[in-house]
Amino acid sequence: MAISVIPFNMPEPIEIPDHIVAALRQLPGDEAVAKAMNLLMEIDVAETLLYERVDADGILEMGEVVSASNARAHELKRLLDQDEVYGNPLCGDGPSLAGKAFADKTSLLVMGKAESGEEIPLSPGLNRFLLPGDGTGNIGFIYVLTFTSRNGQPLGALTLMRPLAAGPLNHEQPNITERVRLELSSILEG
Repeated sequence: MAISVIPFNMPEPIEIPDHIVAALRQLPGDEAVAKAMNLLMEIDVAETLLYERVDADGILEMGEVVSASNARAHELKRLLDQDEVYGNPLCGDGPSLAGKAFADKTSLLVMGKAESGEEIPLSPGLNRFLLPGDGTGNIGFIYVLTFTSRNGQPLGALTLMRPLAAGPLNHEQPNITERVRLELSSILEG
């Protein structure tokens, strides 16, 4: 199956412990996102998480990267720094999955297999990170979850990358992730 970019609605959020929500709300926005990313790693929602923020001018920029391995986190940062993704407005016509999610006004599920000679809907850096070597193979499951204000203004995005062997989000992971997404949207809005 070729790589597909699918509009994706997360399921209903479930409650998370009040002390976690209170701790996140005490932090400035980017720090709250970083803390939440680490909490999500503890429940195995992803092997790698990427936070992309939207600055005051509406420009998408790389925020935090958290991975099961510090070396993998540094590698993704290095590869994305080489891309022409950041600094561009959120217009949805470039290789940024977050930009596409904002343009489509939905979260995304990206999955499938990259074949040689096929156009791949990933930035070159993300493609090199997920598919080192010849750039072909299965990318696993990528969830792009947007943070927006109550009036729909883009605030940032959290991208969850899961290898094929881990399968899609399961059990309560999607519901917990949706609650965290809603809480972080509120915190980033201020």
